[in-house]
Amino acid sequence: MNREEIKKAIANAVVDFAKREAEAAIKSIDLDDIQKLVEVQMKNFTDPLEAEIQTTTSWWVKIRNRLYITLMQQAVKTIVADVKQKIA
Repeated sequence: MNREEIKKAIANAVVDFAKREAEAAIKSIDLDDIQKLVEVQMKNFTDPLEAEIQTTTSWWVKIRNRLYITLMQQAVKTIVADVKQKIA
């Protein structure tokens, strides 16, 4: 084995090790915790919409904001379910 072949073999071994470690780390993520974290962060978006629902007299604004809130909540669930499926 010459020097270049040795370097290539070492590089391949390091890459394989890194891939295995990354895969193990990704599979160890608790996606339910991620979903809860995202839902808490979503409150930054949904709380103002909810406040506007409570204070407005416009039925259009109430319906629109409720729809936005529902769509955002459903999007989070769908994204997390998709990630779970792809990781498993």
